Amino acid sequence: MFAIFDIETRVDKRLLNQAMCAGEDLTDEDAFQRFREELQARRGSDFFPLSLHIPISIAIGDVGADHVLRSVESLALDGYSEEALAREFWARAERFAGCLVTFNGRRFDFPVLELAALRYGIAAPAHFAEGSTSARARYSSERHLDLFDYLTNFGASGGIRGGMDLLLKMIGLPGKMEVDGSQVQELYEQGRLDEIHRYCRNDVVQTYFLFLRVELMRGRIDDAAYRLARETSARFLAEVGAPPPPGEPPPGQT
Repeated sequence: MFAIFDIETRVDKRLLNQAMCAGEDLTDEDAFQRFREELQARRGSDFFPLSLHIPISIAIGDVGADHVLRSVESLALDGYSEEALAREFWARAERFAGCLVTFNGRRFDFPVLELAALRYGIAAPAHFAEGSTSARARYSSERHLDLFDYLTNFGASGGIRGGMDLLLKMIGLPGKMEVDGSQVQELYEQGRLDEIHRYCRNDVVQTYFLFLRVELMRGRIDDAAYRLARETSARFLAEVGAPPPPGEPPPGQT
């Protein structure tokens, strides 16, 4: 079994102000904007350090042993809080015996979630156990398959210019649509959390189809199993407003 997951985050402006601008008498917003400008000037990017990210949305896709996508859900929608979100993820991850699948999860999703466990005092002994089969094991895909790591030969070939969006378009999927990750902070501050959850689920669905293609490429499934899984799971693309994979009729048509 497999579980494909993705997270969306916000920047903890209060922590940024306390840790990076202590004694300067700045508002949290002023500290955020100044730090952002400094990042842009220094690195050419306003991507904040992982230590300042708080998960605000987590979506998980349940994939069976037959590689068919069974469901996609956003966590902690009932009684939502950021702490409840982190706790539900780790509770599920600790119980799950299959393989976790991400895109760039080794560099982003898991480090952010580990820091969330530190922030909220969450125990995750199975995840942090040492050994070659741990989800943290650098070159093992038994417990965690990071598609970005795999497709870049664990960094040996460098990055992928265009990232996930390019790879999705390469295999005929729409890639990023009306929302992308750079908009999440603004959507959060506008109270548009439902849109963030929907965007996160969209990423999980499309990551699934990338995963399916990778599984075919590396011989874990044959062409017949790939086609069956792809066709059976195509309905999830319609649910997130994306067209079906090329060569397939829309769900419900023959």
